[in-house]
Amino acid sequence: MVISTKYKLLIISLFTAFQGIAQINYQSEYLAGKNYFRQENYQMAKNKFGHIVNSNEENPFYLYAAYFYGISAYQTNDEEKALEQYRQIRITHPQWDKIDELNIWYGHMLLDQGQLIKGLEVLNAIQKKDLKELAKAVEKKHLVSYDSIPVLQKALELNPYDKMLAQHLADVISEKPLIDRPNELLEFLIESFGLNKSKYDFFDKNVSQKKNTYNVAVMLPFMASSLSTSKGSKANQFILDLYQGIQLATEKLNSNGKKINLFTYDTKRDSATTAKILARGELLQMDLVIGPLYPDPVSLMKDYTFKNRINMINPLSTNSTVIGTNPYSFLLKSTPETRAKKAAEYVIENFPRKRATILYGSSSQDSIYAHAYRKYLEAESFKISWMERVETAEESTEVLKKLTTVFTGSRNGSMRTSRSVKVRVSPEDSLYLNKDSLGHIMVASLDNNILISNVLSAVDTRRDGLTVIGFEDWLDIDQISFEQLERMGVLMVGQNYFDFSSEVVANFKSEYIEKYNVLPTQFSYDGYEAMMIFGKQLIKYGNYFQHGLYTSGLVKGELFYGFDYTNSNDNQLVPILKLEKLDLKMLNLN
Repeated sequence: MVISTKYKLLIISLFTAFQGIAQINYQSEYLAGKNYFRQENYQMAKNKFGHIVNSNEENPFYLYAAYFYGISAYQTNDEEKALEQYRQIRITHPQWDKIDELNIWYGHMLLDQGQLIKGLEVLNAIQKKDLKELAKAVEKKHLVSYDSIPVLQKALELNPYDKMLAQHLADVISEKPLIDRPNELLEFLIESFGLNKSKYDFFDKNVSQKKNTYNVAVMLPFMASSLSTSKGSKANQFILDLYQGIQLATEKLNSNGKKINLFTYDTKRDSATTAKILARGELLQMDLVIGPLYPDPVSLMKDYTFKNRINMINPLSTNSTVIGTNPYSFLLKSTPETRAKKAAEYVIENFPRKRATILYGSSSQDSIYAHAYRKYLEAESFKISWMERVETAEESTEVLKKLTTVFTGSRNGSMRTSRSVKVRVSPEDSLYLNKDSLGHIMVASLDNNILISNVLSAVDTRRDGLTVIGFEDWLDIDQISFEQLERMGVLMVGQNYFDFSSEVVANFKSEYIEKYNVLPTQFSYDGYEAMMIFGKQLIKYGNYFQHGLYTSGLVKGELFYGFDYTNSNDNQLVPILKLEKLDLKMLNLN
């Protein structure tokens, strides 16, 4: 059928009329949607804009309707539709003149949904100058919700010029306990982005004040009012031993002219007495505080030194909470976290068999050590075949049985080799682990004597060469002989190692006996070393000696082998020890 010119003109006129009506409908829907949007009636706005978005992509209101539809959908908790709508527009209309406005909202939505890397990529790509500031405001609002250092570090790698992100990452790091801080990363951020060092507890040498003499306070529970005048050991003898070591070190530091003024305060083991000492204000004149020792006084002192920027050193504690987030608080010894890390590093480097068994005691320090040790090993692809907390004598006996029971035959078609370990993993099932599956045995306990003795006895009975790793403290357990530890090749994680037979130690003993008429104890050595090491740091670097100590690497000790405070506030030098000819040898000498 041939359509006449008359009919052709009619069809064209009708199409034009319908198109005009449709455009009027689009405009009407769009204006109605905008009105609902202004009233914050987002559900009705979403419905109106949705009619336009779902009808015809070529209509002149499509992009604007899609923009407001996305916001309305997000405000009505329809996040997926909002994100999908904006993804489509970014793909199909990347040159739209309002694309940056859309990206502000798109970046906000992504960050709100936990998509940090994608959200920052969108916001950092915004071109319009007047919107860049708004994009940064959106970023700042959302960054506070992100506190994962690995996630933030990855985001910074993909957005290497984002100073706000770098500053937030530095803030997150600085809020972590010092023992967990990646200080090298923090230092990189400070240097690369010109951040304020003092804000992040990095000590510039220009901040430290060098003096002719330094004031050092010794805050210990002397309990002077209850001291007996009779000869012999006193109830707080270890405090006196510690202080006498500090005194002897001070005399040596002052042998060529007075450099250290020593002041003593009796904390009496309680926070009330300590609070009174702090209230007097005398400690504000101190450059270093040694002590206190007990938890409540330590907590008060930690807050006080942080507020007033005074360095403190605890010569006996190994607890990382003594440091916390206080950059002015130091430990002479290593924390369980540090000891676990260094022990794991030694194992990773020297043990080709990537399997381990971890047994640990009931104390919080045992648990901290065991789980930290596991974390570091697993990061290097070690498999932990068996990990168990052992608290009671009965549980220790069960460990002994598991390690020494001989199984033969097969179970469920699987051969059980001699001296397999039967480990219960659920009420209904057990695992049978042979020697190779055990790898080595880490016994993370300082004083669970029954567990330690049972493990050593079991491994000694097995005679299959399993390596046991424990602690230097085991040397003091009466039930364990030095001969057994040496014969079994037990490795011991130490603390502040020194050679008792050295000339330096012999000279110290002679000086100590001459002055106090008694033999020095371990506490005497600790007090002497604390004063010598940190007194020398004061004299060399000034009252804020951190700037030098953090970068010095190995610092040779006076009596002990050495100390390492590289970017840390506890000693990073952890000796791995072994008995050879009944003499302790340090295996990881630098």
